[in-house]
Amino acid sequence: MSPQSPASIRPPLLALARPAAIDQPGTATARFFRPLVLPLLAALLLLSGCAPKSQDLFGAIMSPKPLKVGTVIDAPPLAYAKDNTIAGLEPFFAQGLAAALDRRLELVPLPRAEMFSALRDKKIDIIMAGMTVAEAQRYRIASTTPYLASGQTTLVRLGDYDGLGNGIKHLTEPSTRLGVVTGTTADVWLKGLRPKGAISRFATPLDGVQALIKKGIDVFIFNQTTNYYYASLYIDQGLTPGNILLTREELAWGIRTDNDDLREAANKYLAGIDQSGELLKMLKQTIPFYRDTAYSPLQ
Repeated sequence: MSPQSPASIRPPLLALARPAAIDQPGTATARFFRPLVLPLLAALLLLSGCAPKSQDLFGAIMSPKPLKVGTVIDAPPLAYAKDNTIAGLEPFFAQGLAAALDRRLELVPLPRAEMFSALRDKKIDIIMAGMTVAEAQRYRIASTTPYLASGQTTLVRLGDYDGLGNGIKHLTEPSTRLGVVTGTTADVWLKGLRPKGAISRFATPLDGVQALIKKGIDVFIFNQTTNYYYASLYIDQGLTPGNILLTREELAWGIRTDNDDLREAANKYLAGIDQSGELLKMLKQTIPFYRDTAYSPLQ
């Protein structure tokens, strides 16, 4: 009997639709003075003989700074490289937030190890990279309202689903070969589980998934969204995700602790798009196997 799609906890927030603009401190003042400043600049440019360059100069002076969003390209389906672009849920979020703030979006792909220092050094304004609230706390940055409740889960072959996809009971048996990515939350969790079987550690999630397909391991443990993505991608190879969360982790965006204005605006954007009704639709479209179930805390 084929397993049902695993239950996910419905998060409080998400959307793609362009929301109404969010006023930020200073926006009203800028709008008031803009009609007064532009004629003065035009007159100065005419007197200086630089009129042909006025349009570019006006744009540089009057346009708001771009919203620099730090993200990754190796965390499908949240953010990943596809056809020379950055695809996934987080880029959709970034587009919506930039539109709400009336700022041009600039996606800045970075290795995850460099993300937090780039934020502290003001090379980026916000982190949208499948970051957990626990990560934000560990690196002493602020986080927004969580937008997705996730966690670690298993990925198994369909024939092993009944024994290995329904809980942790059989994960500790000597015959069960487990796989994780080195240094990840799953790796730490597995050390606490103290399984008796062999453990293989991989450099990337895809390496672990390929080992599962080739029957080098029996279970691959990684974050829920990525395991769902690979289960969908390799469904013809007989892969299926487990139906429980081994851990609970809330995903959010990271912001500098001194940037209260952006944090407030991001939370307002999240609250607004939650009310728009696009949340569940986008989750279903972006995250394979995601569905609203009785496990949702909003039920």
